[in-house]
Amino acid sequence: MASNLGPDSSAALPLRDYNRLTHGELADSILSLTAHELHQLLAYEWVHAQRDGVLGMLRARLTELGTGVAPSGTPSVFIPEQAGSPENLPVMPRIDGAIEGTEQGRPAL
Repeated sequence: MASNLGPDSSAALPLRDYNRLTHGELADSILSLTAHELHQLLAYEWVHAQRDGVLGMLRARLTELGTGVAPSGTPSVFIPEQAGSPENLPVMPRIDGAIEGTEQGRPAL
């Protein structure tokens, strides 16, 4: 169902030319949107076109985001591994004897 709305009617939406996107283009484009942006599209779609397929797609993506899936393009959060206490560290095997390039097991300087 094509919309009769002009290009400026969706200017404030998070997707450029929202009214002109095909179903497939919309499916790809919403992967990078946040929940807030998806709610904006849902509200706009509900007021203007009420396309069942589009409303369902937007709701399904909101559900995915609710399960912890991040929008594509969102930087992942780096959480450095915490240092363990010495008694929990792995035991390193002891190397006895000379090692090539060292003198009596000591690193060469």
